[in-house]
Amino acid sequence: MGDQADLSIPGHLTDAAERVKAGAPAFADAQVEYLADIIRMRTYTGEEGPAVERTLEEMRASGFDDVRAASAGDALGSVGTGQYQLLYDAHLDHNEIADEEDWPYPPLEPTIADGKMYGLGASDCKAGVASILYGARLAAELNLTADCTVTVQGATLEEDAEGFAMRHLMEVDGYPRPDAVLLAEATDLTLRRGHRGRCEVRVKVRGVASHASTPELGDNAILKMRPILDALDAMTAKLPSNDILGPGTQVVTMIEGPRTPNSVPSWCEATIDRRVVPGETPESVRAEIEAVVGPLGGVAEVPMQPVTSWTDLDLSGPAFFPGWLLDADDPLIAAGQLTCAALWGEAPPVDIWRFSTNGTYSSGVAGIPTLGFGPMEEEYVHTALDQVDLTKLLKASMFYALFPAAYTHVRSG
Repeated sequence: MGDQADLSIPGHLTDAAERVKAGAPAFADAQVEYLADIIRMRTYTGEEGPAVERTLEEMRASGFDDVRAASAGDALGSVGTGQYQLLYDAHLDHNEIADEEDWPYPPLEPTIADGKMYGLGASDCKAGVASILYGARLAAELNLTADCTVTVQGATLEEDAEGFAMRHLMEVDGYPRPDAVLLAEATDLTLRRGHRGRCEVRVKVRGVASHASTPELGDNAILKMRPILDALDAMTAKLPSNDILGPGTQVVTMIEGPRTPNSVPSWCEATIDRRVVPGETPESVRAEIEAVVGPLGGVAEVPMQPVTSWTDLDLSGPAFFPGWLLDADDPLIAAGQLTCAALWGEAPPVDIWRFSTNGTYSSGVAGIPTLGFGPMEEEYVHTALDQVDLTKLLKASMFYALFPAAYTHVRSG
């Protein structure tokens, strides 16, 4: 999976790569300023409006066509007019701040130190948005969109409900089906071709309430949950697996019950994070768990994931996000490797993500070839050291500027 391809680079791509490398530094300061602006904005899921408006402003100033906000609130703009439709995607929402005192710099004050920008969302995924926006801008200004139309999507809702906004864009707004989707999530300038999906499952068991002073009159639901937890843990070794993505996992993440400390609880509910491989469905996951917990008195369900866009649309849906894996010989991978080889002399490793992305919809549901490439590093995602290396940020823009020419070459060859 980490093997490098032996690629023959055509002369026109070598020339284009040199133009990209020469032209990119002129945009570096503006790119960093834009990234700093959106890091200053607190954009929890469903609160992305200010960053969307700032991104639309940047697209207009950069000469993008058809600049607009989708009905679910995503920022959209395009360059080029070719037959191949490419969607560059990165999300503007970020994880919520946990312990601010652990951060070396204030989370919403972008800080540059040792060539890196620190700030909330820098690694997941605002630096990705800056990469694709400026990459598309550079492609347009250097006339390198080739036979592609490139749409940049500053996506929303990804942290809580990855793929839901993209689903609405394509299935409700009627956005044309892309030929390929590129996700500017954290890859440290290497390529990603898939990841496991995730499914939330809740298991509930019922008891009988009584006053805590007379527990013998009740049936304690928390105690009834204990063998269910053991049974759920024992399932882990038997979960479906994939040769590339590895085995599924299953972990109990929350336990809830009535908030009545002086009563025997009449119910107890466990929330499970289940990581799934391609081919699993909400029905198959629920049925597997139900078969184990049912004889113990538990009932399993896949709940609805509640999510409302900043434009006040209810996009709630089942809390299931499928896994996906791009074929190793897909032309999209060849185009990504060719792009890197033309720019930097070698093809990067191709791997998989451990976390989930909007690829759950683009590939997992819609079956659109999807590939990941971004400047950020996975180890800083959702941590107090949230950051992006600014040299890598500029390199990622070079990748996205040259990619349309490489993709056209691969598709037409």
